[in-house]
Amino acid sequence: MTTPDRRLPDAPRSHCEFKVFGGLGCRRDGSDVDLGPVRQRIILAKLLAAGGDAVSLDNIIDGVWDEEPPPSAANQVHRHVGHIRRIFEPDLDVRETGRYLLPAGTGYRLTLATEDSDLAMYRELVRRAREALAGGDVVAGVRAYLTALELGRSPAFTDLPTSALSSPEFVAIERERVAVALAASEAAIAHGMAGAVLTPLLSVAAAAPLDEALQACLMRAYVATGHRAEGVRVFERTRQRLAEELGVDPGPELREAYRELLASGWTLQEELRPPDAPRPAQLPPQVAGFVRRNDVAAVLDDQLSDAFGDANIVITVLGGMGGIGKTALAVHWAHQIASEFPDGQLFLNLRGLDPDGRVMSSEEALATLLASLGEPAVSSPQENVDAQAARYRSRLFGRRLLILLDNARDSDQVRPLLPASRGCLVIVTSRNRMTSLVTREGARYLQVDRLTGAESRQLLINRLGARRATTNPDALEKVINLCAGLPLALAIVAARVALNPALPLSAVLSDVSAPTARLDALSSTDSSDDVRSVFSWSYRALDPAAAQMFRALAVHPGPGISLESVASVVGVSSAQARELLMELMTANLLDEPQSGRYVLHDLLRAYAGELLDEDQERPEYERRLIIHYLHTARAAYARHHRQPVGAVSEPPSDVTPESFDSVPQAAAWYARERAGLWATIDLALAHGLGRDAAAMVLAASAPGSNSIPAGRTQTVLAILDLVSVLGEPLMEAELLRTVGEVFAPLPQADEYLRRALSIFEGAGELAGQAEVLRNLAVLSLSRGDHDAANAYGERSVGLARQTGRQELLAVSLLTLTRALLGSDRFEAGTRVADEGLAIAVAKHLDHLKIYYAQLIAESSWKLGRLERAVKVSEWGLTEGVSESNGPRCAVAAILAWAAFDLGDQVRAERGCQQFENLIADNGFRELIEFSGMEEAEAYRTMVAYVRARLSLMRGAS
Repeated sequence: MTTPDRRLPDAPRSHCEFKVFGGLGCRRDGSDVDLGPVRQRIILAKLLAAGGDAVSLDNIIDGVWDEEPPPSAANQVHRHVGHIRRIFEPDLDVRETGRYLLPAGTGYRLTLATEDSDLAMYRELVRRAREALAGGDVVAGVRAYLTALELGRSPAFTDLPTSALSSPEFVAIERERVAVALAASEAAIAHGMAGAVLTPLLSVAAAAPLDEALQACLMRAYVATGHRAEGVRVFERTRQRLAEELGVDPGPELREAYRELLASGWTLQEELRPPDAPRPAQLPPQVAGFVRRNDVAAVLDDQLSDAFGDANIVITVLGGMGGIGKTALAVHWAHQIASEFPDGQLFLNLRGLDPDGRVMSSEEALATLLASLGEPAVSSPQENVDAQAARYRSRLFGRRLLILLDNARDSDQVRPLLPASRGCLVIVTSRNRMTSLVTREGARYLQVDRLTGAESRQLLINRLGARRATTNPDALEKVINLCAGLPLALAIVAARVALNPALPLSAVLSDVSAPTARLDALSSTDSSDDVRSVFSWSYRALDPAAAQMFRALAVHPGPGISLESVASVVGVSSAQARELLMELMTANLLDEPQSGRYVLHDLLRAYAGELLDEDQERPEYERRLIIHYLHTARAAYARHHRQPVGAVSEPPSDVTPESFDSVPQAAAWYARERAGLWATIDLALAHGLGRDAAAMVLAASAPGSNSIPAGRTQTVLAILDLVSVLGEPLMEAELLRTVGEVFAPLPQADEYLRRALSIFEGAGELAGQAEVLRNLAVLSLSRGDHDAANAYGERSVGLARQTGRQELLAVSLLTLTRALLGSDRFEAGTRVADEGLAIAVAKHLDHLKIYYAQLIAESSWKLGRLERAVKVSEWGLTEGVSESNGPRCAVAAILAWAAFDLGDQVRAERGCQQFENLIADNGFRELIEFSGMEEAEAYRTMVAYVRARLSLMRGAS
């Protein structure tokens, strides 16, 4: 494609957005990026805190090193800056500064648009709020303040070391947050909007418990919303902390707020806490080396705010697989918020899945809790569980307690232990998803997932120290991959290394290539701290059928597991399989990130594989998996109006291959199952099923797309050798043609394609000849031989017409269109494309529509037929489907440009937006695969130019 000379200079290659509140983060082109080691993160944090101002080298060094900096400090900073630049812009040359992090004097500064930093947006919102209030627009001012408070609900840079947070710029941000909360609250309370500000004010006040002005403001907000008793609690709690931590009494502002509260009509009857009630403080110590999980922190803080709202009780369930860190997370959060619950904290391990199998009964649990609250465990020999529960709830009435129930087995075990008092917060951890508790009691369920790579790295650094953990970066990364984000596994590794000063981190990696050895590397002498043992507790609690399903999951090679494939492997119906999978998910042994798609954690897969081998079930399950994929792939291929090559035996009655009602369904299956299908091809070869492997290769993808992924060529060549001795020439020819497609434009392609053509000609197989000639046309196009491409394309079309198969003819016409347009024969190419498109529409060949739309729209644009280019582009984006977003990206780009040239700004804007949405979803890589790097860059430049011109036009108007 020749692009007019209108492209933007220096079109941005990446776009970064930064987050500071609640922890430092960065998203590049819509995806989270790892910001590297702690010192590197501190440097970036200082630059973000500066808000675009220069940060001197001395300032950076002072913040990075707690003690005397080493002589190489400046060089280390420069090296970290280089790494940061390439995190933002991966393609940046080593000596380039890029467009984000620029030199400034002796130091550096970040250049960011306001919308690219939550701190910058926060400050802009505050500026607008002050401006609106100064101008008399109270509603707009308070709303802007509230938006800013929501954005800055959590403190900034919470994931940095405490020592680093003492730097003046970080302290200033927290002071700024307090000042904004004060100003926003005063404005909201003064104008009858206290209810809107109460929740975000609570979050800021919790982080500054000794700020008397802020606590006084919180008291006034409670009074204004009718929660006077809560205001009294704020006063008492602050008075007590001032005395304990500073040795002073409340100042005039806090005392004045208390006098206002008393004057508002509050009476002692509103305070329901019994005067003689003991104040338990039972939280266990926090886990050493704990790593804050920023993804769940905001969700938990929201639930804390709800505990002070109108709800009677707030229940938070932290669920997840064994060893995922539920208890550590719950205990850490409970310590963070303990001060919000002046009547104390209760903790109880319910032993739901302990190795000894002794689950705590409800009677035992209630007796323990009652004793902690100063009540007799049992008031009389005749007292039953219901009576115990009633006394427990009565003892909690009017009090604000934090109750942490750890390791619960199920909802029935927890239900009698729930209070009924407004203001109490119950935290439950369990490997069970507590479906009943969520349904009946309205519990908030939060799935605790594996740690990210950055969080795993930080956990090891916290446990071992930065020097020992990072001495061998390669070993560190391999250990992180070995542990697969499981905190227990990381803790075991850290303990082994910490207990043996001579043991390097790399020693953990010795001989862990086999799945069993992987679990051996994560073993411990203590069964409560052993990955295999912890998994076994959940496994032993399963019903036999669900346990069998869990073992069967180990044979599935793909990253995602479909319901139908699991049903086929085990030999049950889809409905039965769904019930068993639901039991595994309830036990947190399986996840369902997408409807009907299941994912098994890497270490759980290794554990399931051990169990599978012990029962000697693997060979039979693998055979059934091969049958499932073989027949499903052939069904997807046939749905694309193609006849699969070679006959295969019917599947057994209890194997249920998937079926497809439409081309989009089949194309979606190809996209989801590509990795699993090719792993199953390997499995078939390992079982000596070469013919089945060949049949799967030939049905491995939708017609017209590359059916052999990178790195799989040798596999297919090995299968080709096996098929060549089977005496099935048509299957051999089809494999030769497939291999020829992969080798294009290399010289080997000619050999394979001509061998295939010879076999098809000898067999009188016209359709096969048409396909090979089409491949030869595509090969000639890739080499720039347009005359040969046109000749092969015309021969392919002629043979396709003779077969009478309209789908084959439409595909051949598509290739001839490309050949004609490639030689600048736009009129002839458009006529051929119109014929092919008519067939695609008449025969409902939806997978071809987008390709024809792209060719017709582009040729119409080049011929100056802008209206048709726009209409065809819009039609293609609406009607066309494809496994890849590549052709859709191209059509959206043409729509943007043609509409802009036509003077239609609305449709040009629509084209730009569709292109940007598509490339954000991995579409640019697919566009490169579809059109090549040069063409893809040209399309992106076209859209960037149109977008810029549209923005200028809007600004001018």
